[in-house]
Amino acid sequence: MFDLDPDKPNIPALARILSGMGLFLLIASALSMMLAFSGYEWANEIYAIAGSIGAFLLALVFFAQGKIIEQLAVVSARVKSRFAVDAAAKTVQATGTAPGAIVSNTSWAGPTAPKGKERVIHVPDEQARQSGFKVK
Repeated sequence: MFDLDPDKPNIPALARILSGMGLFLLIASALSMMLAFSGYEWANEIYAIAGSIGAFLLALVFFAQGKIIEQLAVVSARVKSRFAVDAAAKTVQATGTAPGAIVSNTSWAGPTAPKGKERVIHVPDEQARQSGFKVK
């Protein structure tokens, strides 16, 4: 009946509340606009149209805020999973074993960083001077 997608995080409650308020204001805007053109004596057309426009603008703001909060949750989940995958890859690369694998502690001295070989190039003094370098 319910389909759970593990890749999509739950929508925060604040985003659902803002979307619901936006929907309510959109309906109120339509009702206020219908009231403005209804022709009832007790309805002030100017206030009804102004209220309709104000409710519509607030509905837009609430919808936008709800969607932004929803997208922040999605981006946050993706960033967290990306850092988790990167950390797992670095663990495999540094130790040579998969994360969570059982390793005997008999000879383990900690992760060792591979040392790069230094490359020294000898340039004759005369050639260095011709290239514009100052030789000590």
